[in-house]
Amino acid sequence: MTEVSDIAVYQKLSAIADELDQMASEGATLVGNAALTTAARTVRGMAGAVYQHIMNNADETQDS
Repeated sequence: MTEVSDIAVYQKLSAIADELDQMASEGATLVGNAALTTAARTVRGMAGAVYQHIMNNADETQDS
């Protein structure tokens, strides 16, 4: 199995969040819209955590 880089994970999660936001804007019901908006926010939070990890590792590498 091929390894997936942290940046690839960040990019994929960001793309998924964008897709969920797009679906929410086209949602037919308030319940569906709320579910998609919440999911997008959650996935975007995960992407943010991965991004912070990437940046922290970059800082540690520069300090070495």
